[in-house]
Amino acid sequence: MITTLIALSLSVLSVHAAGDEDVFEWRPEIHHVFREADAMPPTWFSQLFTLIALSPWLVLVIGWFGLGVTPVKVLSQLVSGSSMRAVAVIAFLASLVAVEYLFYLYWTRLNIFETLTYLAILLPVVFIFGQQALGQVQLRRTKSSN
Repeated sequence: MITTLIALSLSVLSVHAAGDEDVFEWRPEIHHVFREADAMPPTWFSQLFTLIALSPWLVLVIGWFGLGVTPVKVLSQLVSGSSMRAVAVIAFLASLVAVEYLFYLYWTRLNIFETLTYLAILLPVVFIFGQQALGQVQLRRTKSSN
């Protein structure tokens, strides 16, 4: 009797093996609806933001002229000193421009790892030229104060 019950329960609970049933049925085609592109801000707003972002430079230049710092005065002081000072200052400024250009390249086409690689090469150069330039400026100031 127990064997009959077991056989009966197994026949009632018959489970199909995986793959016996047809799970692949014809379904309707899925039509994707993409959302519209985000609207760009108006041109006048972008230009206004650009002017706001560049306004600190205008304040800096006005402040320099207010203090009497003119390009002619800066160049005359640069040329009147030792040639080593002029070379050090120009090399330091050129290395800073190179770093800024690297940041521009990062913004336009480089990824972060490429940028960090180039920056690791540039930063020791900037540090060395900065040490020399600031050392020359300090030497000039200590000579003029004595």
